[in-house]
Amino acid sequence: MSNPARILSKKVLMGLVIITGCTFVGCSLFDKKPSAHQRMGQINKQKVFFASYDNVWRAAHAVLKYPIAQENQDTGVIETEYIKGVDGWIPPNEQRPPSSGIRYKLTLIFAKGKTEGRESTRVTIEKRMEILRDFFSEPETMETDGLEEKIIFYRIERELIVNEALKKAGF
Repeated sequence: MSNPARILSKKVLMGLVIITGCTFVGCSLFDKKPSAHQRMGQINKQKVFFASYDNVWRAAHAVLKYPIAQENQDTGVIETEYIKGVDGWIPPNEQRPPSSGIRYKLTLIFAKGKTEGRESTRVTIEKRMEILRDFFSEPETMETDGLEEKIIFYRIERELIVNEALKKAGF
């Protein structure tokens, strides 16, 4: 094989190796989809209720069963105390209680407005989860699965429906 042909074949072979390698690396780098828990956590952080601000505020108070650290109806914030994982909400699919080092805090943020010409209130729930490994190290943040936030939104909605039905019935 002549020298120019050998150089050309080496270049072709190197090109194939690079293209093949980039294809495999590219697939592994860019084709990663977020897990179902991460997607659920991103989706379920906000909900708009077609009800007055005061009614949604009262419904949220009726639904939350955790000790409240601070609240301000004028700024639209309710924040709970830190809740230990074993004392908080446990998903029905969990077979064992969560680690004793897990704790979390819920922050509900309310905003009033109008949607499609109707009075509405947007509620955002931020669940800050932490795990305490030991006494000396800083807590590590964890991702929420979004299930508890979804349950709280559902309960607020049900509370609003029940209150509206009671008001129509004259109670």
